Amino acid sequence: MRRPLPPLNALRAFEAVARLQSVKQAAEELHVTHGAVSHHIKSLEEALGVSLFHRDRRQLRLNQTGLVYSRQVREALRLLAESTLKLGLPSVEGRLHIACPPTLATKWLAYQLSDFRAAFPDIDLSVVPHNLDDEEVATGDYDLAVVYGDGEWERKHVRLLANFDMTPVCHPRFFAASDQPRQVSELRGGWLLHEDAGGNWKRWLASAGADISDLGHGTHLWGAHLTLEAAAAGFGVALGDRIVCAQDFARGNLVRLFDAEVPAPQAYYLVCAAHRVDEPRILLFCDWIQARIERTLRSNR
Repeated sequence: MRRPLPPLNALRAFEAVARLQSVKQAAEELHVTHGAVSHHIKSLEEALGVSLFHRDRRQLRLNQTGLVYSRQVREALRLLAESTLKLGLPSVEGRLHIACPPTLATKWLAYQLSDFRAAFPDIDLSVVPHNLDDEEVATGDYDLAVVYGDGEWERKHVRLLANFDMTPVCHPRFFAASDQPRQVSELRGGWLLHEDAGGNWKRWLASAGADISDLGHGTHLWGAHLTLEAAAAGFGVALGDRIVCAQDFARGNLVRLFDAEVPAPQAYYLVCAAHRVDEPRILLFCDWIQARIERTLRSNR
């Protein structure tokens, strides 16, 4: 006998909790109460006959079953949203103005756009590579923005796009075999490519439990895009991640130096005006870009 499908509201609640790792944030995103989300999760587990979370007093964490199921549910909801929006609704036509951090835009998003155009040819994207500061997030002239930050922007609808981990990367032939460091503490400051005044490397090394006395001897290129391009050209060691380095990893232009990865201090968020969150073009792009980022992260584990 065919098993009946779980209620759609329960699946949406589960997907939101799994993605945000918070019942409270899921409730806020879905505009329902904390209790309603908890009830949906409980009813879903009862309908499936399995537990999806580890439970303790402080938090709800996906177990292995929940992790696998959350990916499948997210993909199913994405496909359902895309199919619905492809039914000829006039609101999915027109231009969508998007602001995006330059490194993410040039090193990753540019390679994904052919997929978006193939799926949604009636939406014309206008992508501006720009790191929005808090004032620009509040007042910027955009339909939707990808913002690297802490996710705390008042009077905006904010959706977590991706957390990511940082790791040193370089061209595979940057080091001679005898010179390549085997552990983080063996890095030399002169090899390092800085995208800022040195704070990112300092934070990364502290989190990795290493200290480099000559840290200030590296090259400052002011911008992650430049440091990654220079690293791919064989000039030094940059901090990268599995999203923005995906193309260079695939082409063999960059490799990870160590297994050690350190969580980035902030994350990527999708941000739009609160009153526009239900616009079909915005919903569609949000679901599409999240699915593409998750696919990239899965393929680069």
